[in-house]
Amino acid sequence: MPRLTDPSFVYTPSFETDLKKKFKLIIERERRFQRERKRAEKADAREAQQHASVVPFATRSPRSTPRPI
Repeated sequence: MPRLTDPSFVYTPSFETDLKKKFKLIIERERRFQRERKRAEKADAREAQQHASVVPFATRSPRSTPRPI
């Protein structure tokens, strides 16, 4: 973000800005990020499902659950 004291800084009056366009870009960026995250989560779930034949040691034993006192 340029500073006011920076010589390359150019002031844009509010009547020349298009907030609808700016917010549309921000919302679209967020949606794109969410789509990518969901795609990655699905890929992780698929990979985990492929390796589902590996059973944790604690689930193999019938005595793995604590007995009531």
